[in-house]
Amino acid sequence: MFRWGILAGAVVSCAATTAVAQTTTRPTDPIFVRAQALVSDGNGVAGRALIDSVLAATQPSARLYPEALFWRATLASNAADAESDYKHLVVDYPLAPQAEDALLRLAQLELARGDRDGALAHLQRIPRDYPRSKSLARASYWTARVLFEKNDIPNACAANANALARAGSDEIELRNQIQYQGQRCPPPAASVASVTPPAIDTTTPTPPPMAATAADPVAAKSVTPTSPAAPVAKTEAAATAPVTTVAKSATTAAKPATSASSSTGVYSVQVGAYNHKPDASKLVASLVKRGYAARVDGDTVPFRVRIGRYSSEGEAEKALAKIKAKHMSGFVVRAPKGE
Repeated sequence: MFRWGILAGAVVSCAATTAVAQTTTRPTDPIFVRAQALVSDGNGVAGRALIDSVLAATQPSARLYPEALFWRATLASNAADAESDYKHLVVDYPLAPQAEDALLRLAQLELARGDRDGALAHLQRIPRDYPRSKSLARASYWTARVLFEKNDIPNACAANANALARAGSDEIELRNQIQYQGQRCPPPAASVASVTPPAIDTTTPTPPPMAATAADPVAAKSVTPTSPAAPVAKTEAAATAPVTTVAKSATTAAKPATSASSSTGVYSVQVGAYNHKPDASKLVASLVKRGYAARVDGDTVPFRVRIGRYSSEGEAEKALAKIKAKHMSGFVVRAPKGE
């Protein structure tokens, strides 16, 4: 069991990697894109200073202010600062477009510290207060995770089925996670799998509790994101996203990800999935330059980006923990050679 501090740190990393992907339906001010890029490149101090300068120069009543709060929380260096800004946003700016995402991140932080009831309270507000939210599928997925941890199997399975029904066809990583989680349901819930498009990877294991994330905020075992970063979201905690954030030191990232890897192992760490192979290949090229044993798995959609081959799930989990420490999100999958 990871300590709260480690898990919460993974949540913040996942949030940073998945934020861009989860907010693509809203135009993002270029200054926040710049700040996220700085943090992604390992220059977190400069990125966060840029956000602070925006807040200092903006009136609290201005539209830009809650958006700046959201990004300061998303790019925060620690869970306490992130939680403070997310709460400020939810309480004082409930009508801001970022409020629903802030609730999801708060729930993931609560789950990281082991407060399942607190996490549920935040998650249940999303469909109640934001019935048209773009985060409904993700909220249902995390609700199911919490209920599974509480051993409330019937309600967990119902929430998981709802998540799968709401997830978009382009949310490949999320659908992978939902579908695998659904395997914990009794036979009557098996029909849930039948609605899943053939392209979904039925062999992908559930990301361990966060973390996206990110990252997915309990990374995701997250972050996605990787649209973004995820990049990084444990599970999505890890969870969880989209944009993948890589730490500034390529050499330090390489050793954690590949030291236990072998050419015959059947476990890997998945850090992305794409509808277009060139996108997957671009991420692989970037990871290889940083010393990771990355590859593209699959000849049809989804094209999955995976790191390393490990002989046991435990070794893959250790590699995942080191990858998350370098501000990336992902989760362990069973990936036999030749897949």
